[in-house]
Amino acid sequence: MIMINPAQKYPNLSETALSLHEYLDPDSSSSVLPVFDLDDLSDAMKQITIDMEKVSSHADTFEEAAHSARRRVLYMQSMLNSCKNLLNPLVRMPPEVLTLVFELCVQADTGGHVLSGLAAPWVLSRICRRWRMIALSTPSLWQIIRLNTHELYLPGPSPSSLNIFCAWLERSQPLPIVCFAVFSDAAEIINAQLLDLFILHSKRWRAIEFCFGTQKDLYRRVVNIDPHMPLLQYVALEVIVLSESEIVRGSAPTWMAPYLKEATILVQCGSSGDGSSLLTLPWSQLEELEWSPSTSKSFLDISPSFTNLRRCYVNVSQHVEVDSLQCHILPQLRRLDMSGSYQSLVGIMDRLCLPALRRLDLDTDEQIGVVADQVLSSIARLLLRSSCHLQSLSAPFSLFDSPNSPFLAERLGTIQEVRLLLSAEEDNERAIANFLLPTMFRHLKTLHILFRELPNEDPTLFSNMVHVVAARSHQQLSRYGASRLEKLSVDVIRTYAMPQTRISTQIDPFQRLLRLQRDGLVLLGRVADGKWFSFYGDSHWSDEDLRMSARRWARFGYSDWLHRREVDDYLKRGGTIS
Repeated sequence: MIMINPAQKYPNLSETALSLHEYLDPDSSSSVLPVFDLDDLSDAMKQITIDMEKVSSHADTFEEAAHSARRRVLYMQSMLNSCKNLLNPLVRMPPEVLTLVFELCVQADTGGHVLSGLAAPWVLSRICRRWRMIALSTPSLWQIIRLNTHELYLPGPSPSSLNIFCAWLERSQPLPIVCFAVFSDAAEIINAQLLDLFILHSKRWRAIEFCFGTQKDLYRRVVNIDPHMPLLQYVALEVIVLSESEIVRGSAPTWMAPYLKEATILVQCGSSGDGSSLLTLPWSQLEELEWSPSTSKSFLDISPSFTNLRRCYVNVSQHVEVDSLQCHILPQLRRLDMSGSYQSLVGIMDRLCLPALRRLDLDTDEQIGVVADQVLSSIARLLLRSSCHLQSLSAPFSLFDSPNSPFLAERLGTIQEVRLLLSAEEDNERAIANFLLPTMFRHLKTLHILFRELPNEDPTLFSNMVHVVAARSHQQLSRYGASRLEKLSVDVIRTYAMPQTRISTQIDPFQRLLRLQRDGLVLLGRVADGKWFSFYGDSHWSDEDLRMSARRWARFGYSDWLHRREVDDYLKRGGTIS
């Protein structure tokens, strides 16, 4: 490095000022403070200021040049990436072929949702300009709308979330849309804003499923929209009403939806009163209905309109006496599922005529051993009145805990499939003895056992049921005119807190089942990691159940939110959704 003499660099400074300047220089080796006056110090300060301004000017020039160079590098890198992309066949595909590829990508995206930047449509539109143009001009990529405001973690409104949701809706124009939405109770403000945006597109709704939590105002918003919904085929609304003051009252316009076939309306009231009457659907065209009327009277008042109903699921929360004895005919109903107090269920069965009934599923809120005869007699009267041929029956095991149960069961006809809900907290001794009789459901070929408690630690009840299974699957039953049990499924009800609960295959009762399997009994499930996985899970007991769940799953793009292992396995085994 060439050293410059300070006297040559600063010719206008006095010798004293030069000495002072050299002393103040951090890189100088001088350690002797020169004698100076204030004029010399002032001159040195002025020169230092001038030096600073010059160096700063040079630095700005160099920084601008460096920044410009970096921009140029980024531009050239972008061009290089574009050149590399041209090597990819996907980039060179014609738009119509690329559109098909995009649609397959969206179908494979089961975890993405509207407000996630990782949703397939958003990802595809960020790859390059050409892909973005194709993605934005392909409405089919934006038809399925999945929304869960639990994912937002925002207590207040977010303009960006609203803009994203609005953009998604606009890009789906003009095609029909489906939406599965879960609204967090902690995000009420943005929930209302998002729902209002979606309601603007109600004319394009093809299928909607909304879980409102305790937000009754959102429920009210939906039921009071413009009732003209020309494309709607499926609707499911669920809300919890906590108190009497919150009950959703009044009446709303009847929805005019000529293609509506399936509906789920679950208004769970925590107090007396009927909030479900607010929503009025075109009942006569429904083929499938899941409903939670507060009383059996609410159901019976509307039941004459169910002329095309094929499957009905009713959860009655309160019992009231029904004065009218009028009988209502539901000519197409093949399956009836009911839960609630036994009095409500009996009240409904005593006032229906179901000539097409093939499957009946009952579950009561209370233990019904003491009134088992009354309930069984009501079922028998229903079948006699309807002149139907019931094939499948599901009920609490305690329903058969009576000395009269075998005789009453004979009046139920040729039932071939039975599901039993068992609890170790009940006295099952009489029911077990009844099922050991060959005359108890003498045509029984398929049995489903569903435990309310896990039998791993105390397998006594399980052992007793295996004894029943062994007796019913014995070849010698034919001597009594009874069918041999051919198929068995077994499972335990899983709670939300413990979704992985499974029956151990290591306990003795299950080992006995495996021996019966080797003797010819068909076990409807499989063993994995020492645990039993039923083909039907804890909420299904037929291929029809699995088919309905698979159809719902497919409707919303096989969303991970709706994934059920048994439904997935059903499809992998070749099951259909039609």
